[in-house]
Amino acid sequence: MAVSASNRVPVRRGLRPFMRHVWLWSSCSAILAACVTAPEPIRTPVGGPTVAMVLQNPERYAAALVRWGGTIVETENRKTETWLEIVARRLERNGRPLATGGTPGRFIAKVPGFLEPELYQRGRDITVVGKLTDSLTRAIGEYPYRFPVVAVAAHYLWETAPVYEPLYDFPYYWDPFYYPWWPYYRYPYYRYRHY
Repeated sequence: MAVSASNRVPVRRGLRPFMRHVWLWSSCSAILAACVTAPEPIRTPVGGPTVAMVLQNPERYAAALVRWGGTIVETENRKTETWLEIVARRLERNGRPLATGGTPGRFIAKVPGFLEPELYQRGRDITVVGKLTDSLTRAIGEYPYRFPVVAVAAHYLWETAPVYEPLYDFPYYWDPFYYPWWPYYRYPYYRYRHY
């Protein structure tokens, strides 16, 4: 039996390219959503006191909730917890410690359980969220230093930032045919760096 043109079911040809774009955009947004680096407690500011404020008056801010971060100086595994000595730094909006700028001081973060010292090593950046407990006096060299102590509820160890080497190591523009004494001597071949 032959099918006439009036009995055919209309096919919507314009929907197929549209669905292809929907698939592309949904997969891109899923990949970007997976790129969110820090968990929610780390990204959310808590509005607590700064390290400098607590160093000046530790009793006033007892049991205050803080979100602090910085660079790990020492990792010390205890029987039931791990102590991290951290050089405090200001935080970015997402909670990552800033690489530049000064430091208001140091603090100790008490994290429950065991943390691998090879991962939580000197020089790594970390952000912690927790409540202030008592302060602790320990020696830095021969100087007795009073550390604020944070009982950590959440923490995040940041990946090391990639180090980018400058593309050009000269103050002038680097062009393959560039030669500073161009009117007097010109050569048409590429300049290679010799190491």
